[in-house]
Amino acid sequence: MNLKDDPFLKISNSILNPHITEWQKYNKKIIGHYCTYIPEELLYAADLFPFRIRATGHEDTTLADTYMVRFTCSFVRASLDMALRGIYDFLDALLVCNSCDHSRRMFELFDLKVFRRKGFTKQVPRFYIAMPHVITDEGFEWYKREIEELKENLEENFIKRSITDEDLRSSIEIYNKNRALLRKIHELRIIDAPKLTGTEALQISMANASVPKGIANNELRRIFNFLKEKEGIKTEAKRIMIIGSEVDDINFIKLIEDSGAILVSDFLCFGTRNILDDVKLENRNTLLDSIIKRVYYRTSCPRMMDDHIRRLEFLKNEIKNAQIEGVILQRINNCDLYGCENMMLVHELKELNIPILNVDREFYQADTTRLQTRIEAFIEMIS
Repeated sequence: MNLKDDPFLKISNSILNPHITEWQKYNKKIIGHYCTYIPEELLYAADLFPFRIRATGHEDTTLADTYMVRFTCSFVRASLDMALRGIYDFLDALLVCNSCDHSRRMFELFDLKVFRRKGFTKQVPRFYIAMPHVITDEGFEWYKREIEELKENLEENFIKRSITDEDLRSSIEIYNKNRALLRKIHELRIIDAPKLTGTEALQISMANASVPKGIANNELRRIFNFLKEKEGIKTEAKRIMIIGSEVDDINFIKLIEDSGAILVSDFLCFGTRNILDDVKLENRNTLLDSIIKRVYYRTSCPRMMDDHIRRLEFLKNEIKNAQIEGVILQRINNCDLYGCENMMLVHELKELNIPILNVDREFYQADTTRLQTRIEAFIEMIS
């Protein structure tokens, strides 16, 4: 078996996949979301399929540019453009949080009925949760109330039934198992002879975000068992870690790996950052509280302004554990969060005496030649 030809990994190549059709065949609903700060366990417990919105392969934002100015994140514009073209018509609802100003605007714009495309009148309910930008006890109480209100809204106005403790417990077990399997696969990336490439790792993560987790767990278990017995990749390629903005297209990762590198780790939301923390069941907490604590106190991204030191310590440890030889910091143009974060990391990671490349890019590969030249030069300079 060749991993790159695996049917599960191929799910990452497009938005639609057979599991979407199968799910809706039983009148079950799909809810789209942009951010890993969404409590997926709660949604899954409500018998909803949380689908992580991607813009994989989309390079046109002509329609979206009518609604969003050009200095808006090109990933968000690309996903809006896809919605305007009907690619996301399968969604039954949308859940947005204020993860960043660019994705937050999708709550206002991603109302497919407003677009009034010919012959399409489906009204898509939208849900919004506000999350603090700092990690404090007061912030947790705020976020807790937001999620409790979301649960009530779902029960009363969308699924028309109660979400029971049994539902929550089952969902927590499935999601904890999912993250555990992804961590086991990640361990096979950071060994001396990695069992998979960074391109394959991204495909696994994207596919995992695009199917119900009960199905994903079976596939991940199968893939892990295959990789465990597979011979490692013996290569002279430089061991690189990538950090920064959203990546949901293998072309960018492949560009790096085709330049003489192998991506053995990352700090991306379609990657390791979303699998580090599990829901911990504690007697003093309700099941819903446990879900909320995991989302709020988890390993953060730069939207959490006061948590930079914790992120930095994780990166230092991962660079050591994965024997990283070079770090690529990247951000999508106009991403303010990673504009600030990457600027600080350029200086802070220098104490590790490790080469660092900091690049700005568009979501789609509009500047491939420039990027390729810079990446190839960076890889060549690593001794």
